[in-house]
Amino acid sequence: MKEGIDLKFLKSVKKFYFHYPFPVTVVGAKHGDKINFMSAAWHAQFSFDPPLYGVLISPKRFTHDLIKKSSAFSLNFLDSSKFRIVHLMGRISGRDVDKVGELNLKVFIGKELEVPILSESYAAYECELFDEKKYGDHTLFVGKIVGIHYDEELFNEKYQPDITKIIPTLYLGSNVYPMFELREIVELEG
Repeated sequence: MKEGIDLKFLKSVKKFYFHYPFPVTVVGAKHGDKINFMSAAWHAQFSFDPPLYGVLISPKRFTHDLIKKSSAFSLNFLDSSKFRIVHLMGRISGRDVDKVGELNLKVFIGKELEVPILSESYAAYECELFDEKKYGDHTLFVGKIVGIHYDEELFNEKYQPDITKIIPTLYLGSNVYPMFELREIVELEG
């Protein structure tokens, strides 16, 4: 691996993936009888108290419209074995196709909010819209987590995923999903 001064320098780029891979979430939204899901790699936890989680979505996306209208969304986390479903969620427009029917997905509605949850998820957050702001060509939707659904067999007592049983879906950009096998888990003190 090159060090410091030997690294190539770019002054500007249109699309860049140097900071990838990212874990992918599937964002769900519902308004009236319209339900849609889309995959999103740009998402992060913002706060423990209150529990806030953000996701960036292009205004071109149908899910963007549904979140604006409903002020709520779900974040669904799927095992890497479901990467094809995750991929199609980002490639098919919900304006044109009923993804739930087309992909034969099982969905239920949240316990606290009228948000769709994918039954295939190992964990899912119900999020009430807390804030939104436009950044460049995307809108940052920040949700307050009001409920969490999870498969308790796949998490430890600290609510950390047991990655001997599940591996999150990762996205490398440009339709590429890396697959990894667990080598070891290292827990550091401090």
